[in-house]
Amino acid sequence: ALKAFPSWSTSSGPYRRDLLLKLADLMEENKERLAEVEALDNGKPYQVALNIDLVLAIKCYRYYAGWADKLMGETMPIEG
Repeated sequence: ALKAFPSWSTSSGPYRRDLLLKLADLMEENKERLAEVEALDNGKPYQVALNIDLVLAIKCYRYYAGWADKLMGETMPIEG
């Protein structure tokens, strides 16, 4: 992953959030086609791919996009 996306680890939280939200938006716009591919690839019913798998995947990306600008890998210094 580091070789494929070297800038991800150095990008800001808001930038990551925006990318994840854009991905979710694109998935939403193309969910019928993605459901076709999912059904063909995995042999599952189209309606399951469309109404369950893709809905949950889109929600998942939006959920994690919400955390991307809140978790920065920083810690609070403590004594001791």
